[in-house]
Amino acid sequence: MTSSDAKLQKVQTQFEALSAIASSLNTASDELTKVVGILDEALKKLNVGLTVWITFKGGSDEAGDNYDDDQIGYAKVGGKWGLALRNIWGNQSFDDHHEEGPWLFSEAPRQMRIEGVDKIPELIEALGKEAFNTAKQIHVKTEQLRELAGIIEKIAPEQREPQGRK
Repeated sequence: MTSSDAKLQKVQTQFEALSAIASSLNTASDELTKVVGILDEALKKLNVGLTVWITFKGGSDEAGDNYDDDQIGYAKVGGKWGLALRNIWGNQSFDDHHEEGPWLFSEAPRQMRIEGVDKIPELIEALGKEAFNTAKQIHVKTEQLRELAGIIEKIAPEQREPQGRK
């Protein structure tokens, strides 16, 4: 057997091993996505309509100017609300910001899905806090607007039908 034949045999053996594990990897990944999908559907039924992001991996330089964060969130992506992932990076000092994604969870890179899943409980908590605060803001704004509408209603002239038209 020549060294070329030995290399080919080694590649063939490695490829066969990769083929076997790839099937297992895909099955496990599909199962993770399926379970997250159940949670995603439950969140959609709540019709919260708020965007929240939680960083699960990242950091910044010593000065804190440059950052690179992977985040999991609840957001509207491609017209659909759901659990989502994104990567954001940039420089705060130069107002230089970039984003890759967001992707709905099932469409995100596999490694991001695996790493982000641990932050789902924190995301649900943050979404609850955001919903509470938003509801409170809406109530305050509604009362302000109700007062304004009452004032305008009192001072607005009564509408009359135009004369001369029949």
